[in-house]
Amino acid sequence: MLRSSIFSFESLSGFSPRMPATVLSVLALVLLLEGVMRFIPADKLMPGKSRQSEMRFLKKELLDKSPEPAVLLMGSSRIRRAVNPRLLDQQLGLPEHSTLNLGLASGRLFEALYFYRENYDKLKSAKLVVLGIDEWHLSTGWRLGSVYELNAPWSERFAMSGRLRNQLVLDGLFSMRLKMRLLPNAVAVALGIRKPESPGLTVTDDYQVLPKARKTLPADIDPRRFHETIGTFYENFAIHPVMEGHVEAIAKLVKESGGQLVLMQLPNRAAYQREIERLKKDEFEQHVAAMSALAKRLDVPWYLYRDPSECGLDELSFQDYGHMTPEGAKAFTRFVAPLFKQHLQRR
Repeated sequence: MLRSSIFSFESLSGFSPRMPATVLSVLALVLLLEGVMRFIPADKLMPGKSRQSEMRFLKKELLDKSPEPAVLLMGSSRIRRAVNPRLLDQQLGLPEHSTLNLGLASGRLFEALYFYRENYDKLKSAKLVVLGIDEWHLSTGWRLGSVYELNAPWSERFAMSGRLRNQLVLDGLFSMRLKMRLLPNAVAVALGIRKPESPGLTVTDDYQVLPKARKTLPADIDPRRFHETIGTFYENFAIHPVMEGHVEAIAKLVKESGGQLVLMQLPNRAAYQREIERLKKDEFEQHVAAMSALAKRLDVPWYLYRDPSECGLDELSFQDYGHMTPEGAKAFTRFVAPLFKQHLQRR
């Protein structure tokens, strides 16, 4: 072959690309930091007001004290504030501590799945599992949370699109993106410089978990007060198969344990729901259609309560846009008890 040939690689002889020492040093430092961060459990770094801390609280205060739960409720704080465990046990004729209400503040479906898997040996005894559904649960628009950022499967990270996929891939590669932000506070607490933050929760005599600080809004609140909340939950609203997959995974685990899964969407305060219907009607109906199709595909019951009056509730039954007062929870518990009993008897 002639030297002048465009297919000759002789001109590349001796070619030895080098990476600058500075780049190598930075890369080594990043890998070292990531290695160290991966040895530190995220649970040890999380502040008190986090889903990880709430999970610890619920396990210690409820799960470890329940010998064999028969009824399990999971989802967000809306389901946590809506069902009174002791009253439900009484209504169903079950022994005390048979009902576990493990809803999490702003809890995502992945967090319910994660908590269920982590405590499967105890929770598999539940013959009825009620998963509380919120209208933002199938959307990727609102924050997915640190539990998902740290533990999402790679298949799900790549299944996302655009900026969210890039963020989740980086979170999967570098857990220090989150952990490094939490480390200073954790160190300060460990050294006694700062007091540890508590989840701000308490367990009532009825074994219901409630926030220590609660403020009830008046019945005739101006609907405009709800616009910020609606804007938050419906930001970049986009239903995604990955979010539906978390329900499917829970359904599979419950079925394997011999239990019955029930999907239930609680009513919002009527004034709040009217604003949703006015401002985000299309998105809300997309959610309803997706949940209906999902429940049919999984062959599980799906109960949607659009109006509080369907459940014997009114505006005074709610503390805010959708969290029930203790009195509202008792009324709702009495309402759903016969329904739960039917599902327990069908098994």
